[in-house]
Amino acid sequence: MTRPLVTIVTPSYQQADFLEEAIESVLAQDYEPLEYAVVDGGSTDGSVEIVRRYEDRLAWWTAGPDGGQAAALNRAFARASGAVLGWLNSDDTLLPGAVSRAVAELERDPSLLLVYGDAEFVDERGGSLFTLRAREFDAAAMVRTCSNHVVQPGSLFRREALRPFNEAAYYFFDFEWVLGLPAGRVRRIRETLATYRVHPASKSGGAPLAKARDYVRLADRVLPPEGRRSAYLAAGEYFYDALELGPARRYLLRGRPCSARGLSLLGRSFLPRPLVSRLKQRRAARR
Repeated sequence: MTRPLVTIVTPSYQQADFLEEAIESVLAQDYEPLEYAVVDGGSTDGSVEIVRRYEDRLAWWTAGPDGGQAAALNRAFARASGAVLGWLNSDDTLLPGAVSRAVAELERDPSLLLVYGDAEFVDERGGSLFTLRAREFDAAAMVRTCSNHVVQPGSLFRREALRPFNEAAYYFFDFEWVLGLPAGRVRRIRETLATYRVHPASKSGGAPLAKARDYVRLADRVLPPEGRRSAYLAAGEYFYDALELGPARRYLLRGRPCSARGLSLLGRSFLPRPLVSRLKQRRAARR
């Protein structure tokens, strides 16, 4: 039986420290046929030179301003030829056999639109931190808790499921996208398929102000009332991390914190900003 063409796209911007490892992890996959593309957002850190070293093994690549990650993926998938699609961020990696395992699950059940597995969280040097166990797909629970059960690295989806990502979103474009999938056509694979890197320049590890604003956008424009409290609480925490204490206080109050951490952050949000900054620095120094 002919196996489906898989297209994987790596969107990248200023990730030269990790990009080569991501590229090599895709090129080392044992699955064929595989179409691989890299879309760089106009990096100035040597990323383009790295991509050029691999261009003879890529289906295509581009470099230049792209309007952000969601916009880059929209353009890339419009150009892709695969019947099965996925993306790997430039600071993550696919583990050996990940594509074969995901495609096998899709072929085993033709009704499936998306499959996803677990991921190993790693630090800047690739050292293991912990295994992120994906949760079963449950849109109602995801909305209520404002948490994505789908671990993105290593996930693959059929072209049938492709819809444009929301280019106004910074952090949650994939979360919004998976919420639109029918529950019975999404499946978790109980295996670790990828690594997920945490570092200061990553979306997960940095940019608290951008994340805070995206939580607010998600709460106000996407989530139903039962999901907004969780989003507002998270926005408040990230505004606090960004030392935006007025918005932090406002969204923590809107989220009605009941945990010790939430109440503590709310209390500290009334302190002068220089004092909060010193408290955060002391806390970071103790880690």
